[in-house]
Amino acid sequence: MIFFIFKRIILFLMILYVPKSFSISAPISDIHLQSVLETKNTFHNNNEKLGYILGLSFGNYVNQTFEKQKKIGIELDRNSLLKGIQDAISGNLKLSHQDISSGLKELEKKLKHATKIQLKKNAKENFIQGELYMKNFSKLKGVKKTSSGLLYLLERAGEGEALKDETKITVHYKGTLINGLEFDNSYKRGRPVSLRLKDVILGWKEGLKYIKKGGKIKLVIPPNLAYGTEEVNGIPANSTLIFDIELLDVVNGV
Repeated sequence: MIFFIFKRIILFLMILYVPKSFSISAPISDIHLQSVLETKNTFHNNNEKLGYILGLSFGNYVNQTFEKQKKIGIELDRNSLLKGIQDAISGNLKLSHQDISSGLKELEKKLKHATKIQLKKNAKENFIQGELYMKNFSKLKGVKKTSSGLLYLLERAGEGEALKDETKITVHYKGTLINGLEFDNSYKRGRPVSLRLKDVILGWKEGLKYIKKGGKIKLVIPPNLAYGTEEVNGIPANSTLIFDIELLDVVNGV
């Protein structure tokens, strides 16, 4: 029971933020560096060295999480944490299993509350930054804005029949966030994607009707035409999405 509560706590920490690194390749303070230099020649075998490396990695992770916790109003005592680790390893527990379980539940409750607040802040900031990005993008040459708020830049119109909701399409595409982070790319996977136009997000459904087979278009899609206030497949809530789409094939009436 205690183990499962602990796993949920770690999950909440991961939702709130992602540590810079779980390895010792992340920035290490001068004190930590000095510790490494003093300790590097004291290992009697490779297992000791690997154990020490694992301890450094865990300590680095703990340091990062402690700093992040302070920012959301949760401040735990480092010395107590270290003592708890020592006691767990030695089996010399200062608290009963019931006390430990109750404490973890209390911490989990605090983290749930902090997570909810942080996600709301993130969603609000995503929306503001998305609005700013779209405002700047709309000023670029050739960019058009629809009544729904979709922005698009037609790179190649294509030829053939106009798309309908029932049309089966085959596309290559790249999807990024406004900060340049790529979240999907069919080119990198080495194969295009086939689907029906009716099954895609609203921004795609509207935007792809501006091109035909062989066409290429860039879409900047506001949250209300994408995934809205929900986080989907790692895409943060209220994200403005950028898609570069190439329409390879079109099949109507299937």
